[in-house]
Amino acid sequence: MLKMMLVTARDRVRLTEITSVLIRYGLQDIARMLGLTTLRDTLRRDRERTQAQSMPERLRHALEELGPTFVKLGQILATRTDLLDPVWTDELEKLHSQARALPWESLAEQICEDLGAEPEQIFAEFDRTPIAAASMAQIYRARLHSGEAVVVKVLRPGLERTIRADLRLLTFLAGALEEQSSQLARYHPSQIVLGLATALNHELDLTQEASNCEQIARCFADDPQVVIPAIHWAWTSPRLMVQEFVPGMAPESPQQLIDAGLDGHILAREGARAFMEMVLEHRLWHADPHPGNVMALEGNRVGFIDFGMVGRLSERRRNQLLMMLDAIAGRQSEGIVNALIEWSGDEAIDINRFELAAQNFLDKQGSAPMKLGKALADLLAMVREFRLALPPDLALLFKALITADGVLQRLDPGFDIVATLRPMLREVVLRRYRPGGARRRLMALGAQALDAGEELPQTLRLMLRRLKMGKVNADLEIKNIGLLSRALERAAVTLAIAVVTAAFALGITPWLMESGWRIWGIPVFPLFGLLACGTGIFLLALRLRR
Repeated sequence: MLKMMLVTARDRVRLTEITSVLIRYGLQDIARMLGLTTLRDTLRRDRERTQAQSMPERLRHALEELGPTFVKLGQILATRTDLLDPVWTDELEKLHSQARALPWESLAEQICEDLGAEPEQIFAEFDRTPIAAASMAQIYRARLHSGEAVVVKVLRPGLERTIRADLRLLTFLAGALEEQSSQLARYHPSQIVLGLATALNHELDLTQEASNCEQIARCFADDPQVVIPAIHWAWTSPRLMVQEFVPGMAPESPQQLIDAGLDGHILAREGARAFMEMVLEHRLWHADPHPGNVMALEGNRVGFIDFGMVGRLSERRRNQLLMMLDAIAGRQSEGIVNALIEWSGDEAIDINRFELAAQNFLDKQGSAPMKLGKALADLLAMVREFRLALPPDLALLFKALITADGVLQRLDPGFDIVATLRPMLREVVLRRYRPGGARRRLMALGAQALDAGEELPQTLRLMLRRLKMGKVNADLEIKNIGLLSRALERAAVTLAIAVVTAAFALGITPWLMESGWRIWGIPVFPLFGLLACGTGIFLLALRLRR
């Protein structure tokens, strides 16, 4: 409670604004979680307008109104198809749409400050009408004095203060949700907010995006079929970035490409090869390859733009992904089960049921050429069914693969990405086990063994010293120990009552026997004793049998 009071005092205005928007869109349950339920007037005011919309639609509109932090949160949640049903993720994907452009007067002072002069003094041409506007930035066309066409990306002013306040509030809320509900804790809200903070910190500094773009450009420096825009660092700063203009078109349909004199099949093949090369070889990939960020260029070349969101894979994760993709391509249920168990962490899984679900997943794909996007969507549905949660990097990658496959289908509806992927998988795996790759892994393993060997004597000495002093502690976790404790307690109470009752019975029996009470000539108390003894033997035998 004290922590909530401190958060509220620090960011009261923003918290009230957030709560007001949530209630206005009929999301008062979330407002209640925040601990503010005083804005009921707003709830009554717009009830009719929001009743016609579904809950996912209302959430999307609320996130859009709340600004960049919540738009980015929605975009991250849209990637978590392992946790959320498609009805939610499909709606949240619409958050990629354009935002309302800010007038030039709102940005002019910041642009001049970052460039060090008026734009017309830096560029030969500068169009003050933006060609695109998003929640974080706006983009303008310009031309250098050398004649090269460029685009200028500018962050919206005043973002950082609002985003920092939003992140503080979301961090608190995520922690509170994990403490209050084990059901919601399964979704790892703190982990999601941490990923959101990382993404926003990168997007608040356009030099990060420029660096991502340049790193991927170096990976494809010798590939003429893949175009990555060059960065002009002389005019790039945290709030402004100047990069090469890529003269391509966003792929919408095969007919559009035919009319432009392009070959959809070649474009799909080159796009799939480039994207999978980012993932499998460079382990640095475009995390948002929707049609606006993947361009079809003259000469059947493929261009990638907007590297504000990129994904990175460790070598270990890449190798796990290789095994998974190989299992899907080869229709091997065992490999799928092993990979998902590895990724699910400590979650308990019914293995027999899980193996059956994996085989059903493969049967569902049919014998026709496999569609990677559909296969991954079905796989994530199976993950949701078993209430598992993928690591965030893989959830982001799977969503990017599904999005990329959708773009490839627009380029060529009959494109078989698995056929293109299989030789790449084989080549990466063979490269891993070639002498050079094996030698590198053996050297790394030897270095780890050497480090462990250097620490072993000290560890042994410490353990022996504690053994001599009797200070070795054991921390054991025994499941159902609580049930055992309660059972022993009940048995002890029963035994105590039985002993006390028996003592009183032994004391009173001689007096009762001498009383001589009879019914129809039969001694009463010996008869009752015989019945009680028989009943006791019966109950004891029944209890022992159980």
